[in-house]
Amino acid sequence: MTLRGLHVAILQGAALLVPPANRAEWLAEWRAELWYVNRRATAFCLGSFCDAFWLHRNSPAPITRRKFSLDSPVRCVMFLALLTSLSWLLAFGWPSHDVSPPSPARGAQDLAKVSAAGQPNELAPSVLVEPDQPQANRTPRRSSVIACNQPAQQRAGTSPQASENLPLACLAICILTLGILSSVRPLSLGEYPANRYAPAAPFRLLRWVFLTIKISLLLSAAICGSLVLGTIIQPIAPMAMFLGLYFGFRWALMDQRQRCPVCLRLLSNPTRIGDSSQSFLGWYGTELVCSQGHGLLYIPGTSTSWCRTQRWQYLDPTWSNLLP
Repeated sequence: MTLRGLHVAILQGAALLVPPANRAEWLAEWRAELWYVNRRATAFCLGSFCDAFWLHRNSPAPITRRKFSLDSPVRCVMFLALLTSLSWLLAFGWPSHDVSPPSPARGAQDLAKVSAAGQPNELAPSVLVEPDQPQANRTPRRSSVIACNQPAQQRAGTSPQASENLPLACLAICILTLGILSSVRPLSLGEYPANRYAPAAPFRLLRWVFLTIKISLLLSAAICGSLVLGTIIQPIAPMAMFLGLYFGFRWALMDQRQRCPVCLRLLSNPTRIGDSSQSFLGWYGTELVCSQGHGLLYIPGTSTSWCRTQRWQYLDPTWSNLLP
């Protein structure tokens, strides 16, 4: 392979990071510029990875119709409720292995109940033996077991002391997760100033109720999932709970930022406006619109002194007739 062929191969490798819609045009531009480079052509081609990665991060996602999506708030809550129910069933819903009592047989009135002696936490099966049976032959039979006095905590794999400390451990992990998440990303949902087209204050509180429901369901699912993993590999239960809470809280906040505060549906039609070089005198960022025409969401591409976070603008009802 010649040196020129190596440079073209580097550009083709960087083109894999570019969105498919812009890949052909991007590669043609870089190959055209390569012909005018006389020195340090390899460094020039390696610099294409930075440009390709920037396009990959800042290009709006294509609008695709998915078979399953969480656009509707009802569908989102139902999905989270199903996930929480499944994790709760795996953690607490399995039936115990107690042996059911045998059916009455002939001569059952001549049977006596005998319990094996043992420690309070040990398994103490209750068996039935015949009174007229010789003392030496009075051995419990496998078919005569009628009950199992095993404690519920022992069947679940946790001691009573561990069950008492579980709420405190969950609270400590939740506080730790929120502290780490707030240090990585801000917990603010953005600015939602009210204008004359905004709904009444009680209706604006619905988005906070929706966020509380999502966090509550995700919290229950993460705790139950960590208990299930703890029965398999007990040392990883705290780390599993932390990871579940971290990614659950992070998804809940990201999902809430991309929803309309009126109808609670996911926003659509992302459109990039402006350029990074014009952020001082003009608007640079992404705009999303509610499919029901309730408003627009402005997401700044670069944090500036006059626009640090996303901002919502309520629209008048006539916009609902202009959107499909």
